[in-house]
Amino acid sequence: MDLVCPAGNLPALKAAVDNGASAVYIGLRDDTNARHFAGLNFNEQRAAEGIRYARERGTKVFFAINTYPQSHGWRRWQKRSTAPIRWE
Repeated sequence: MDLVCPAGNLPALKAAVDNGASAVYIGLRDDTNARHFAGLNFNEQRAAEGIRYARERGTKVFFAINTYPQSHGWRRWQKRSTAPIRWE
């Protein structure tokens, strides 16, 4: 069984990793994330830092895009879907 934890920010990601999560999932601070509230989620720099932290400790990171793309923002959704590759 795997323990998969939400990580709304870097301290939450580190706490989940340090306390035995098998994986964490993160989202960005934009409209590709249904939960883009103040104080939550990641910019690209913090996401890269969190991914490194988790991987160095053997924890998987899942990246969530959980809204429907709108035609006027399609390029942003495309960019976000490949962004984690650049962060590795």
